[in-house]
Amino acid sequence: MKLKALIVDDEAELRRSVISILQNMQAAENISFEFAEATNGLEAVEKTKNEFWDLILMDVKMPEMDGLTALQHIKENDPRTFVVIMTAHSNLNDAIIAIKDGAYDYVEKPVSADKLHAIVKKSIEAKKMVQDLTASNPIFDDDIDSEIVGNNLKMKEVFNLIYKLCKVDTTVLIRGENGTGKELVAKAIHFNSQKKAGLFVAINCGAIPENLMESELFGHEKGAFTGAIERKIGKFQLANNGTLFLDEIGELKPEMQVKLLRALQEKKFTPIGSKREVKTNARNIAATNRNLEKMMEDQDFREDLFYRLNVMPIFLPPLRERPDDIIELAHRFMEKFSKSHKKIIDTV
Repeated sequence: MKLKALIVDDEAELRRSVISILQNMQAAENISFEFAEATNGLEAVEKTKNEFWDLILMDVKMPEMDGLTALQHIKENDPRTFVVIMTAHSNLNDAIIAIKDGAYDYVEKPVSADKLHAIVKKSIEAKKMVQDLTASNPIFDDDIDSEIVGNNLKMKEVFNLIYKLCKVDTTVLIRGENGTGKELVAKAIHFNSQKKAGLFVAINCGAIPENLMESELFGHEKGAFTGAIERKIGKFQLANNGTLFLDEIGELKPEMQVKLLRALQEKKFTPIGSKREVKTNARNIAATNRNLEKMMEDQDFREDLFYRLNVMPIFLPPLRERPDDIIELAHRFMEKFSKSHKKIIDTV
C-alpha cells in the first residue's frame, strides 16, 4: 500500500525523527510512504488545497498558523485526510480539542517510536475500513436534502426539527413505520451538522446475529474468539467524530442493551479481547418501528436505555397520513428513474 504523508512542525529535527520512525515501520506493515514536509500550519493548508494526503502528522504550536486552525482548513479541503496531532503533555487539552474538530488521534512529544507506530498502524487500518465502507455504500452530499420529500404540515415539522438538530450534538431517536425514511432523516441530520466531516456509519441491529453484535459494535482483537483471524474495528470506533446510526434498535437483545447503555453513558468501550478502553466522540442516532413503551412494560427494552436514546425524538408520519405528498413523491421517483436509465420518464 502506498501512502502520502505530510509532516508538519517548525522544528526540522522533529520532522526528521518522525520520518525516520515511519520509514522503519514500512517493511513491517507492508506499506510505502511518500513524504513531504511543512514548517507551519499555513504551509500545510496550502499543500492540501490541490493535493490529497493520506496522513498528516502535525504539531500544535507553530508560527504563522497553529495546528488547530490548520486542522479546520485541512478538513474543509478534504475530510478524508487522517490527521494525527503532536503535542506536549502540558497541552493535552489541545489534543482533545483537535480530536473533537476531526483529528484522528494524537501523540505526545517527545514522540515515542512505539507509540507513533501503533497510532499510524491504527489509522491505516481505519482508513482501509473507511474505503471499504465508502465503496460498498457511497454517500453523496448533493443527494441528501433532495431525498426527503414532503410539503405536508407534519413533514414541515420534521424538517424544522432536522434543522434544529443539525446545530446541536445530541442523541436522537427516530420513530416511524417501515418505509417512512428514518435513515434518510438520520443522514440529513449528519450531513448538515458539524459532524459531516466524519463518517455516517449505519448498523441494522435486527440483521446481525446475536453472537456477532458485540463485535460489530465494539470490534475485537485478533484471536479474541474462535474465527477472529484478524483485528476488527467496530462501528463505534469507525464513527468517531461522525455519526453512528443504530437502526432497528428495538431488536437489540437485553444483554447487548446493557453494553450499549454503558458505551453511550461513558463515551468509551472495550473491544472484545482487548484490555484498552477506546473513547468515542460519535453522535448517536437510533431508529425503530417498534413500540418501545410496550417493550419496556414487558421488560424487553431497558427503561434507562430508552431515556438515554430518547433525548430528542422525531416521529415520521406514514404516507397514508400525508396523501398530499404522493404526487410530489411520484415526480421525484420519475426524475430519479429518468436519471438512472438515461431516458425521459414522464408518466406513471
